[in-house]
Amino acid sequence: MFQINDGNAIILASESTRRVDILRMLGIPFSIIPPDIDETRKANETPREFALRVSYEKASKVGRHFPDKWVIGADTIVVYKNRILGKPSGEDDAFKMLQLLKGKWHKVITGFCVLNISRDVVYRDAVETRVFMKDLVDQEIMKYIGTSEPLDKAGSYAVQGKGGYMVKEIKGSYSNVVGLPICEVAEVLLSLGVLS
Repeated sequence: MFQINDGNAIILASESTRRVDILRMLGIPFSIIPPDIDETRKANETPREFALRVSYEKASKVGRHFPDKWVIGADTIVVYKNRILGKPSGEDDAFKMLQLLKGKWHKVITGFCVLNISRDVVYRDAVETRVFMKDLVDQEIMKYIGTSEPLDKAGSYAVQGKGGYMVKEIKGSYSNVVGLPICEVAEVLLSLGVLS
């Protein structure tokens, strides 16, 4: 489908298996180097600004070590009424998050960054998808938590996994909710001449 142009090499600055799987859909070779950065939200930072900054910091940390490579960084957050719902601290926290989201719309925002330090190229953007979760009963929430799936997921659910049954409606990019807006990322890589 796509091919990587001569002289280009791509690194995904992430350890997310979901992002790896999504990027593999393009059918191109890439390396995986997870960065170690501080993902603490700064005071007065909007959710969109947070996702953009963290994705840039992930890409730039890896890019400094590989300045001639194209590096992709991404950060996906679940947002309800301007509150970022990260990975739950445990089962009780996961229960509270899912109770908060049930029967309501929330947003999933993925900030992504494509950079090449040697060519002085930095592209940053954020994609937003609206998600409606069905009105869950407590027993359903507890049963889902019992699968352990929500315990390492932002917002305490995985739309691509067992949690998919809870998602009643999506407005926007599905792959964005999973962790990488593949349409937008592919368009950027094509426009920069990384892919053809």
